Amino acid sequence: MDEGTDYERDELIARFRQYLHDSEHKDFFGHDDIVEIFDYAGDMSDEYVRIEALMYAARYFPESKDMEQRRLIFYSGMYPQAASDFLRDHGGDAPDRPLLQRLIAIQEGFINDSDSDSDNAIAALERILAGNPKMDDEETIHFVDTAHHCDCLDWLEQNLERVADCSNNRACLLYELAMSLLEQYEYARAVPIIEKLVSEKPFILSYWELLLDAQINSHAEDADTDDTIETILAMDPENRQALKHKFLKIYHNDGNPDELSEIIRAIPDDGEISRLYIRSLVAHGRKDEAAAYINGRLQANPLDYEALVSNYFVVGHKPCLKAIKQAFMSQEAKEKVSPSDWYEAIKTLDTIKAAIAGYAIMLWILEEYSHNEIPEWWTSTLIVNAFNACKYNYVVNAIYADETFLHRCDMVQYTLVVCAFAKAGEYDIARDMCCNGIIYNGRFWPKIKDNSPHWTLLFYRCLEILSNIVEAIDDAREAKKTPIFSENPFDVHTPRDE
Repeated sequence: MDEGTDYERDELIARFRQYLHDSEHKDFFGHDDIVEIFDYAGDMSDEYVRIEALMYAARYFPESKDMEQRRLIFYSGMYPQAASDFLRDHGGDAPDRPLLQRLIAIQEGFINDSDSDSDNAIAALERILAGNPKMDDEETIHFVDTAHHCDCLDWLEQNLERVADCSNNRACLLYELAMSLLEQYEYARAVPIIEKLVSEKPFILSYWELLLDAQINSHAEDADTDDTIETILAMDPENRQALKHKFLKIYHNDGNPDELSEIIRAIPDDGEISRLYIRSLVAHGRKDEAAAYINGRLQANPLDYEALVSNYFVVGHKPCLKAIKQAFMSQEAKEKVSPSDWYEAIKTLDTIKAAIAGYAIMLWILEEYSHNEIPEWWTSTLIVNAFNACKYNYVVNAIYADETFLHRCDMVQYTLVVCAFAKAGEYDIARDMCCNGIIYNGRFWPKIKDNSPHWTLLFYRCLEILSNIVEAIDDAREAKKTPIFSENPFDVHTPRDE
């Protein structure tokens, strides 16, 4: 379970793989080595090595009861029917059978017997404990695994010390129980278990990382996570997980850029904390430093699309416009950075002002990339978000750039586009589109998600909006005035900087 042992196991696995690779290789592996190879290969999900270990044991240690039990382990994980057949032929969960077999039999019974429940499994586990066994690592692992799969983790937590007295590796027991709880997203329950684990093995870094992850997800007290972070950094000053969490805590407390800059230098390639660092600099009135930081990223990687987008709205639109356009229009960018990459960067712009800049970039991409390189959802995302920002010209230009959109959109999207044309002053086109949408509305029925009342009402709401637009245009023309559209379809919000 410790890192030194893992290193030794890695060496052993490497030797065995070399043996498998080289037919002339004369290395010999003892019985205990083969057992260790099988068990560790299972931890690494290396089925090839597990099978080869079983075959090696069948040749050189045919009478081994340990490897016989590992055949059962292999069957239970890969071939449940084979496991059932094995248990039938080898005495099932009888008290005189090996411990591993009894544990697997409990699991198989819980899974396959409709009359079995967790109470039956607990009773079977109690019978095992009553025999006061001295479980080795593999038996301990399977004991926890059995409790997990038979819905007995509550019982195991309550009887942890009793089980620990029957195991020769308390750390192994704690680790397996913690991992079972984390697998069920029971972070708060896992924290005290992992705290016991780090007390048992205080110099194993991975256990402290596990504790930090559980503490963060369980929303533990700041003091607890602070101690864990500092312990990790004392063991590994460049630990990315701890540095990132330290950064986030500082950022959400007061966001002091000077403290953040120390962490940024240690992990400069983390996009999330880079964006937060830029925001911190801007929030503290240090816009020039933000610009210098972004430009430094761009000098190191001219195709850093996140930095380009950040540069666009932090430094200012005009100074960066040309650089951005050249960047994403270059052949090198098209080969290395997809439209979806650009979109992921744009999504990080969480104010309307910044988002408007992002929509402009989306529109350029739509115009410059071939349509087979643009995901179908791109145009719909652009028009919805641009409409929300009251950038109606972006919607109009997007439709001109993507000529097929109106042939594949649904009624709601069609209505939104018509509204955008009307609000952009394209009255003739908007009126024609309204009439087409009303007259030929039957073509939109297949686009409706289902036949539920919600979608049916929404469909007719779209027809009502289109009719209102036609009426507003006609009334304005008769009165020789500019049409006024009071329609705010589907309760689209008005723009504001948040």
